[in-house]
Amino acid sequence: MNSCNNLNYPYQINNPSDCERYEMLKYILKMQNRSEDLNNIIDLMSPPEDITKICLMECAKNIKVAVIGAGEAGLAAAFELRKIGCSVTLFEASHRIGGRIYTHYFNRNKKHFGEFGAMSIPVSHETTWHYINLFKLDTSPFVSHNDNALFYVKGERAVNDAKGKSVESNIYPKFNLSQIEKKKAWFELQEKLYKKYLGSLPLELRKELIQVKSEYSKSITEIDKLSYRNAYENADISQDMISMLGYLEGKEQFFSLSLTEMLQQYYTADFEYNYRITDGMINLPYSLYEALCDKNEEAYKGIGKEQLGKIEIKMGSPVSGIYNSSSEDKVILKCKDSGNNKETLEEFDYVICAIPFSSLRRIEIKPLLTNTKMQAINEMNYEIAHKIYLYLKERFWEMGSTSKKILGGCSFTDLPLVAIYYPSDHAKPVPDKCGKWTLKSVESSDEAGVLLATYSWCQNAVRLGNESPELQISDVIKYIEKIHELPPHYIDDNLIDYKSLIWSDVQYIWAAGALSKPEDKTLFSYSVTVPEMENKLFFAGEHISQKHVSQQGALQSGMIAANEVAKQIKNNEV
Repeated sequence: MNSCNNLNYPYQINNPSDCERYEMLKYILKMQNRSEDLNNIIDLMSPPEDITKICLMECAKNIKVAVIGAGEAGLAAAFELRKIGCSVTLFEASHRIGGRIYTHYFNRNKKHFGEFGAMSIPVSHETTWHYINLFKLDTSPFVSHNDNALFYVKGERAVNDAKGKSVESNIYPKFNLSQIEKKKAWFELQEKLYKKYLGSLPLELRKELIQVKSEYSKSITEIDKLSYRNAYENADISQDMISMLGYLEGKEQFFSLSLTEMLQQYYTADFEYNYRITDGMINLPYSLYEALCDKNEEAYKGIGKEQLGKIEIKMGSPVSGIYNSSSEDKVILKCKDSGNNKETLEEFDYVICAIPFSSLRRIEIKPLLTNTKMQAINEMNYEIAHKIYLYLKERFWEMGSTSKKILGGCSFTDLPLVAIYYPSDHAKPVPDKCGKWTLKSVESSDEAGVLLATYSWCQNAVRLGNESPELQISDVIKYIEKIHELPPHYIDDNLIDYKSLIWSDVQYIWAAGALSKPEDKTLFSYSVTVPEMENKLFFAGEHISQKHVSQQGALQSGMIAANEVAKQIKNNEV
């Protein structure tokens, strides 16, 4: 989104405090003429009430809780439940923690890596920042927008300059645009869409975009019926302009998704002022895991080790059955023992299911869950994503004059690559200049670097991701050289290594995340949160939240599920 004004543009520093993050968020909202949303966004994105205020420490010493899934939702739930003394068993089907947070390191010192899951953290994602601050993780800017990044559409090349003139000169002529459209910068037409739908909503109704409610207002219900393409059409934008905007935004692949999904991201200002965990996103779930393993007792803030609940972590132990034992007031789980591969049954007082519905569907559940929950499990929309990283001897994108260097940010194309992301590790923001970045004085473009050569979703991910490895890498190299005007065989001569991953191939996950189709929000967003089996079976994960495909959604839902278990424990004591 290229909508910032350089006047008093907040400088993006490393490791921002909460106050500094809020200043960045205030700036974005001011530029979008909706400063009044600030307090609501912070409130809705913040962690829920501290679990120890619901249920006193050690009050749950005799309570057994199972958490299914060691992604961020499951890890957060287990971490919180230990505070009140619960005995927690964490089941993970694979041999890797983190779920969809997946950092691949290309070298031993872990300096060069690629993120196959979440790459960035918006400044508004309060619950994610809660854990970043708790574990004192190092953060640095993730470059979302760079004026020197490229567009390559219909064989024409343009740069992403602040006024959009390069796109107007080079790419507009390739489309049959109206006279009015020709006179507007492409990002103004893009902004028109958000203003039409978000700007028309009163302050309190905007909140509903990321709230979970059993019933939504008529305005939100009507918006939720629209696809992203429908929304453009209703804003009197021509089909040619819609097509062009889809390529320039990288969102052509999302046209069939719900408009609500896009407005949810815009409402919380996810497009600008982003950060990354400097040494890799995996350090957040690792920090939760280490705290569970008592390698970081400080994280529990004064709760003594003897007061914490016991924890057992079973890796390589897929759950294959969930059964309600009403006579015993327990939930029984069937799982495979990772040691001898035998199936075992174990009883628990409560269970938090923190795996995606794509994985839950294969688990035997008796008795069946309510009709609305089963409908959501079977019908909620999940999408596939695909990424390929190239590990290269030198950073060609950082070479050349100041007007040519690409330091972070992304390029978009109508080629099967869809999006190319440049690493942010060498980028330093230029004071008071939105979209301007300079090379850090201690870094060099001659150093090896990791390029996200393709990032695609939905059909695009399936098409490229399912090519044979040889064809896939050959095509990607050909496209990268064409877009950047590199000499033939340049990539081959500089390639150290590469890594490709399509999320549909990742066992026990089988999708990159939940992305709503029209009406998914109004149909499913409440029902997926409702506990089952007489309030003994709870649910967590990004798909349970209204911040899909994000660490925010996973972590916040995990904390909320843990709190709901605590409330049940407290109620049953009375």
